[in-house]
Amino acid sequence: MIIPGPLNSPVWTAPEIAEAVNGRIVRWAQPGSVSTDTRSIHPGQWFLPLVGQNFDAHTFITPQLSANGVIGVIGNRVCENWDMGFVQVDGSTTESLKRLAMFARKRFSGCLIGLTGSVGKTTTRAMLALALESIGSVYQSPGNWNNDIGVSLSLLGMPGNVGFGVLEMGMSKRGEILELTGICRPNVRVILNVGAAHLENFASLKEVSIAKGEMLRDATMGDVCVLNADDPLVMDLAVPAGVKKVLFGRREGSDVRLVSIQSIDGGLKVETVLETKEEMVKFVIPSPGLHLALNACAAAAVATSLGVPLALVGKSLSRFIPVPGRCEFQVTTNGINIINDVYNASPVSTKHALDSLSDIHCCGRRVAILGDMLELGPTEIKLHELILQHCLDTRVDLVALVGKRFLAAANNLQVGQEINMLHAYDSESLASDILEYLHCGDLVLVKGSRGIKMEKIVHAIKSYSSNNVQRQFYC
Repeated sequence: MIIPGPLNSPVWTAPEIAEAVNGRIVRWAQPGSVSTDTRSIHPGQWFLPLVGQNFDAHTFITPQLSANGVIGVIGNRVCENWDMGFVQVDGSTTESLKRLAMFARKRFSGCLIGLTGSVGKTTTRAMLALALESIGSVYQSPGNWNNDIGVSLSLLGMPGNVGFGVLEMGMSKRGEILELTGICRPNVRVILNVGAAHLENFASLKEVSIAKGEMLRDATMGDVCVLNADDPLVMDLAVPAGVKKVLFGRREGSDVRLVSIQSIDGGLKVETVLETKEEMVKFVIPSPGLHLALNACAAAAVATSLGVPLALVGKSLSRFIPVPGRCEFQVTTNGINIINDVYNASPVSTKHALDSLSDIHCCGRRVAILGDMLELGPTEIKLHELILQHCLDTRVDLVALVGKRFLAAANNLQVGQEINMLHAYDSESLASDILEYLHCGDLVLVKGSRGIKMEKIVHAIKSYSSNNVQRQFYC
């Protein structure tokens, strides 16, 4: 059974909270789970107000909050006439959240798996949860809760009686992964890859690999480190003595080897063959994207290291469903098919998405709607140029671009002279312009960084009346 957070979150007593955060019980309250968001808080929960550069959630502590069923506050202060529980803390409430998370980790007796990588974290996490549920109950972090606050909330939401916890860990600068491993102390540590992401804070991919390598730094005797054998930057990372190293990838000698992959069923599924020293398994991932096979290989490496037979891993992964917003193939009522990959974008993941666009059969045109890739630093325009070149190489029929970076790259390459191209500076503008260019039977990839809000374009295409769509092809 897979248990997504924050359902069934463990409850905390006032003394436990005070001990965890080194706080003082000003007013007692009944036990309850903890929330940091008044928009989604439920009756019977404690509220922990976070404070940032431009906000202070203590301002949401009002009598109305208690009227809505909140049983107490863990914070610096409360409002006048607050009549519910109050555990007072000094200093940063974000640090108090992390202390709660570390306390939660101490009382968790199951196996905790932490994974990081420049791309593929969320998909691999979902695959791993599927593979592990065959031998026990599994909790996985919700959404992409992979920063210090997200990881802490994931730990708070993890039931103490599950067998496995699977958490993803992200970073944008050095030191962040090390902090996250210090909070959750993973028993199994996974590094999927090192690629061009968050380069605005790094001078090179080597520096990115060093930051990702913090996942391994405080591993101790008995921990398992699962590494991508095909990635030289990952393989260069030092693994502490006494730690079991498990390798996955295409490389000969990998503990779990990706033997072969093949796009089937018109590009909508991926036939995958994996092997260990003891067995081989063939299965079909029911989703487009050849890159998913390596994610499956990583999940299999973790699962088999924890005792799951490879055949059972294959059976589990044959039930994989794409995470929302990540390479989802969607059939609309108006005859336009969408590859919805809007959640985020990097050069590697965008290239993978374009390859999927090329592989999937369609009776119309292949259309790539691409939003800027953010946080790429000084080389950002060059990296956008490489993506546009890949559009040309894969013979995309129409490219629609959102953002100033893709526009600069397109001007540099004079892409408009070689391919049909549209451009807008924001997704809302393109959402209204693109519709007149789409036909029944077209296959449309929509992808961009989170900050570009490419989901607006997906919504516009889905909402477009079938009466308005040009029917130039048999669907």
